[in-house]
Amino acid sequence: MISSFELLLNDALNKVADAINRHERNEKAPLSIQALAQVKKELEEMIRVMDPKVYMPGYPRFIIDWPGEDVLIKELVHVAALYEKIRKS
Repeated sequence: MISSFELLLNDALNKVADAINRHERNEKAPLSIQALAQVKKELEEMIRVMDPKVYMPGYPRFIIDWPGEDVLIKELVHVAALYEKIRKS
């Protein structure tokens, strides 16, 4: 069974992949393609591990102060904050 949080992580991962695709098509997209690639790797690891005591993403530190306002950046920071609160049984 997939948890609702895993669905949230997968949704964020899909949005990051979409932003990467927009960059590749030279369309307007948040962050840089390099930053998005790093975030994508970290989201995939979060999904795989699902335990903040074992793995914590580093991307919030470098995207939180990214110039410009973007909904995706806020969502990614929020997802990381929620991930930090996961409790393993």
